[in-house]
Amino acid sequence: MRKLLSFAVILSLLLTFAFPVAQAGTITQAVTTAINKIDYITAGEFVTSLLIGAKVKPNGIADYWGKAQTMGLIPAEVKKDRPITRAQASYIVWKLINAVPELKDKNIPVSVRRVPPTEAFMRGICFFGGPLASNYDIFNRQIVGYDLTDFIQGYQLLVMEYKYADGRTEYKYVWDRYKDASLAPGTYKYIDDPFRKILAEFKKKYPDKIVYAPRPYQKGWMFTIDPLVEVKKLNLKYPTDVYCTNFDSYTKKYVKERYSIDSPERIIDWLFSDIDLCTPLGIPLTRFDLAAITYLYHTQGREVFQGGIANYNIKEHPYFNMYLEDFLVNYPRKYPTDHTRFAYYCKDYSKIPQMYREPMLHLADLGIITPDQSALYIGVYYFNAGKTLTRAEAVQMIARVFDKSKRDVLDEFNSKVQEYWAVKNEVGLGYYVYYDDIVRKFVTSQNKYSFDEMGGGVVFANPQVIVRIEEPKVMSITRVNAKLYPQGYGGFGLAQQISLGDYDLAGFGVGDRGCIVYDEVDSVKVEISDNQKTQLIDYVPLAYRDELKKDLANYTPAKVKSMSKSGEILKQYGDVYINYKAKPIHGRIMDYELYTVIPQYKLTDKNYYPILIAKPNPKYKQ
Repeated sequence: MRKLLSFAVILSLLLTFAFPVAQAGTITQAVTTAINKIDYITAGEFVTSLLIGAKVKPNGIADYWGKAQTMGLIPAEVKKDRPITRAQASYIVWKLINAVPELKDKNIPVSVRRVPPTEAFMRGICFFGGPLASNYDIFNRQIVGYDLTDFIQGYQLLVMEYKYADGRTEYKYVWDRYKDASLAPGTYKYIDDPFRKILAEFKKKYPDKIVYAPRPYQKGWMFTIDPLVEVKKLNLKYPTDVYCTNFDSYTKKYVKERYSIDSPERIIDWLFSDIDLCTPLGIPLTRFDLAAITYLYHTQGREVFQGGIANYNIKEHPYFNMYLEDFLVNYPRKYPTDHTRFAYYCKDYSKIPQMYREPMLHLADLGIITPDQSALYIGVYYFNAGKTLTRAEAVQMIARVFDKSKRDVLDEFNSKVQEYWAVKNEVGLGYYVYYDDIVRKFVTSQNKYSFDEMGGGVVFANPQVIVRIEEPKVMSITRVNAKLYPQGYGGFGLAQQISLGDYDLAGFGVGDRGCIVYDEVDSVKVEISDNQKTQLIDYVPLAYRDELKKDLANYTPAKVKSMSKSGEILKQYGDVYINYKAKPIHGRIMDYELYTVIPQYKLTDKNYYPILIAKPNPKYKQ
């Protein structure tokens, strides 16, 4: 975007021309003066700023309006000297992006696809975790790991790959749940029932696809799922000699050693012994746990392995059955993964005139516009398409067109990760890099095989990633977490679940705050001690914040105990609930818990667990 003028320069030129009073001041003074004098920008000013920024030549002398008309950017109802609405501005911007090749190449991907997690591992993009909980017993072939439903649940996280005409490839990690897989209280017997049903659906629809079929290695990829298959492709004559360099602990030197191999299976067996025979042979490598499981399948015919609680058959595991994996990756989702998801988030979408709908959806997806959060509910949003665009909003909107760092996608944020994978094409596959809270910096594990020991949640091959959470309430809570902990590191728990109370479900955390990523589950989403209680204000809808401030001051331990036999009261603020606990642990004065639904135990006895309802400030209507 260096070729495009910064908006500060564009707007200063425009405002200096339009408002001579600002000529003598600085750019900042000019902008400030203009904003103070006139609240709204005209359509003509908006269009001129956009076209100057995009380096579009005007028709004649400074006739940017005429140029925009010939380009088809201006809706017939928009008048040059009149204010402009959000919808109209969105239409003009979206048309401009499509009309200017440089903007189009940078903003509209030429392809978007869901990358299967095994492919993501094989290409060195990320690793979803497991299948082992650790590799301490791998050499004895005692494979103990995570449960199958952990992985089926984990596949709700999509690895989205965006390719652009300018050569960029961008990855986004999108939490978008399976459609109709509800975990609302009373809808299941066991917490993993919805995921077992999805597996049963696959088995019923595709009985001929319940097979051992790991995703095949492709040329150019770094790793494989089944190394024995790749070894057999070498067509070596056995016995054969293989030479590799190893460190001699006695002489403290690297020495070249010869190994005599009598079968393909023996090569994989040596892999478990930390001897780097695969690299000189030129075959793609894999994790020890994947190698061990596939080895036992080929050599012993073993199909059933022990998970965390129950056994599973690898023919029913997405790591070893690409048909099941593709079924999960492409399973219908709760929300669309493209720009149309905002039609579901925003309550007023159906009220937007038809011609403005697609532009507003696309600009929301790009983060050039950000829907307004309801003042009454944290999980509801509005486009407010007919609202007149203020001058300050125009400044922000045009700046976002030309500077991606200023954009704000409602359900996305850039997250620094607590741990990441430093990928290497060698035995061990690279290093595990993690943030050490004691020394306050990232530390690289000294163990060459440390990544092979990582079996927990998602490990990204990048220290910073784009995360999207398509779950409206948790999305809002996570945005607040990120705001309160701007330097915090984030991470997903998938195979390695985040256990909160009785729930063993996937979660995401930022800094010191995290929660499971299900709106309808009655788990604690935010837990705060007395000395941080004012932070709760940011989590509740705007219309209830005044009452919450009073409640935080008035609900003392003595007051709460006088109102409740349990020493707890629950109060509803719009679509969230705060539990005031006068029986704190660790000697705290008061504890606070925020929920997105009423905890089920609170419904057992409302006299023992009273439930109150806050009133919104009447000045807020939506």
